[in-house]
Amino acid sequence: MTVFWILSAALVALLAVVIVLPLTRGRAESSQSRNELNTRLYRQRLKELEQDSELGLLEDDEALQQELQKSLLDDVVSDEPVARRGRSPLVLISALALVVLVSYGVYWQLGAHRQVAEWQRVAAELPELSRHVLIQPDETVTDQDVRELMLALRTRLHQDGDDYRGWLLLGRLALELRDGETARDALEKALNLTDEPDAVRVPYAEALAMTGESLRAERLVRDVLTRQPGNLEAWSVFAFMALQQSDYGLAIARWQQMLEIMPADNPRYAMVQRSIAFAEQQLTGSEQAPVTGPRYQVEINTASSVPYHPGAVLFVFAVDANGGDMPLAARRIEQPSFPMSITLTNADAMVPENNLSSREAVIIKARIAPSGNVTDATDAWEGRSGVLATDADSQLSVLIDTPL
Repeated sequence: MTVFWILSAALVALLAVVIVLPLTRGRAESSQSRNELNTRLYRQRLKELEQDSELGLLEDDEALQQELQKSLLDDVVSDEPVARRGRSPLVLISALALVVLVSYGVYWQLGAHRQVAEWQRVAAELPELSRHVLIQPDETVTDQDVRELMLALRTRLHQDGDDYRGWLLLGRLALELRDGETARDALEKALNLTDEPDAVRVPYAEALAMTGESLRAERLVRDVLTRQPGNLEAWSVFAFMALQQSDYGLAIARWQQMLEIMPADNPRYAMVQRSIAFAEQQLTGSEQAPVTGPRYQVEINTASSVPYHPGAVLFVFAVDANGGDMPLAARRIEQPSFPMSITLTNADAMVPENNLSSREAVIIKARIAPSGNVTDATDAWEGRSGVLATDADSQLSVLIDTPL
């Protein structure tokens, strides 16, 4: 904060010099320039009189010269009174006071000094916040306490950015507040700094799933479970990812896998059971039958040339690879955030009998329609996959890069 006040004082001083300096010398310089101009005009006119006298065009050239000298004396401006006015201490002091009052008055009304003071207060309370939220938590801990701890922690990490445990803690706190972007960025830094990546991969995968990067998240979790099949946190994130895709059957299967390796006296055992009951209720309530046929997990992104249109809608649909524009299965996503991942199955069929399994091969297209109408090609962009067989599941990427 001391540096801020020093810099602000220097800027105000510079502004004062720019404003006040012309008051001290502007009028004097103006008077001097006018006298120099009058003198040049006098000499020029005197030279013309001498030439006219030599040619015999003047009868009384001496009287004319005296009149010209008198005119010059009348036009000369005295510098002394003006100079005294320009250097008047009262004018200088008033101007300086006005500059300082206006500068700091505007900052006091419109500046962010209150936010800066609050930020410094929170940063100084990092030990107390850590003890209240992490070490000795109770029912009085609020989301605001967690946010303040995150702010204080980010301030410390700005000064000591090589502390991977600090970045890991920041990422986990962001996950608690469902702030996927902050969690992803913090955990990515922790992953790059640690020699124990498995401690970071699972929460990092959860953050990726929150921000729509499901394919990367699933690869990370599968990699961890291959080496650590009893990792309960990985199984929990794995089930959450299925739930996020509304694949309740798969979520139930993953939670049941957790129960098989979790002791019955584990505090989380009952919570997992409730999660299974919720997913089963969702299956029953929506009367979902087991989904058969191919399952395409599509990661979608846009090229840098694709303009941003607020309110644009993303359509992802599959068409027959052998011809035909009628969608076999389709998803409509409002306010998409890229990159993102979606799953396309027979459950998304436009007509139940005319689904993905009814064709030998399909092509998946992703289209951004600013108008919200898939048939309106105005400012619309599209990307498409290659030919995909319908007898197996696939993971693929589609880049939207072609204007319609």
